[in-house]
Amino acid sequence: MNWFLKGALSAALLTVGSVSATAEPGVTDDMIVLGAVDPLTGPPSLLGKAHSLSLKVWQEDVNARGGINGRKVKIVFEDDGYVPSRSLQSLKKMVDVDDIFGLIGTSGSSQLAAMMPLIDEIGLPSINSMAVNSRHFNPPLNSLFVVGPTYCQEIAAGMTYLVEELGLKDEKYAIAFQDDEFGDDVRCGYLQGVEKYGLNNVLELEFKRGQKDFSAEMLKARAAGVTVLISGGVVAEHSTLLKEAAKNRMKITFLGAHSAHLTPVQALAGSAGDGFYAADYVPALNSLEVTGVAKFMELANTYLSESEVKSLNRYALSGFAGASMFEHAMTQCGEDLTRTCVIEKLQNLNGFETDGLLGPVTFGEGVRHAPTAVMVLQSNAKDSTFSIVSERMEVD
Repeated sequence: MNWFLKGALSAALLTVGSVSATAEPGVTDDMIVLGAVDPLTGPPSLLGKAHSLSLKVWQEDVNARGGINGRKVKIVFEDDGYVPSRSLQSLKKMVDVDDIFGLIGTSGSSQLAAMMPLIDEIGLPSINSMAVNSRHFNPPLNSLFVVGPTYCQEIAAGMTYLVEELGLKDEKYAIAFQDDEFGDDVRCGYLQGVEKYGLNNVLELEFKRGQKDFSAEMLKARAAGVTVLISGGVVAEHSTLLKEAAKNRMKITFLGAHSAHLTPVQALAGSAGDGFYAADYVPALNSLEVTGVAKFMELANTYLSESEVKSLNRYALSGFAGASMFEHAMTQCGEDLTRTCVIEKLQNLNGFETDGLLGPVTFGEGVRHAPTAVMVLQSNAKDSTFSIVSERMEVD
């Protein structure tokens, strides 16, 4: 072999070796491609749109700051319509066609569950800050990080507030819960509260997902003398239960999980939507005294249209916090950005702060759930706001 061919071959081998040593899906010299699956159509779209808009805000802010170690961020958004089979199809498309590096939008509880086998198979760094269920981390997947308490933990903390702060130990308690994993998780927290405080559990009402008429259920509740109702619905169910209670002239204290912390619940319930409680792990959008909320809203007003800003809700805050954690991990990896490194950096988060959007976030070896502290908010239906009425409560 002459010197020219030997030189060319050596150069080619060096080039191939360099590419194989540094190439990572979704990472180029100047770009990082990430994916997000959200429900952008259908009834749950108010959740998915707010979440995706927060990721858009994060993307624009990161890129305006020069990117992550010199690389700009590009997010590929896919709409799953809140259908688990479509969630998996969307993820496959983003992996096979868009060549994403990681996943920062994971849709709902069942939707993420459908994506988990593929996430685990390819070791895709993923962060879930939208819908938390114990099956997402029990058993844990190495590359999937779950932020926020389960609905069970939220409701249990909310019931602590009802008993210890509002003095409602001697009331008659009931729960209305959806016939799926979400409803089961809400019921889990309810039963924990009942057992912990020896509460009078007079009624448990299971209803079909998507049910619109709750007149029969609330008549049963009135007959049983219910004075505290725990709601295990998603969005419209909360408001319908509230309206039925008002229609039946029931004076009840109403508590929902974070899905009740939405202005559409207030709007649909009308005057009946004033004063109800929601247990959540992020503050209200109007809580501008919280540094993280004020910063996010300033960015949102910079990068979103007026109509988009009006579409924001609590899912925007949890989404932005989750993306900020992912950014921190990628930044810590430096120029040699790999999936393995991001997983390691997320695992090593210990007391990570988000300027008050969340309580301190901690993962660890074999620990993929960070059940951040819960607060209770109260609805102010007249001006479509929520007020923080409790301190943050740590959960088990």
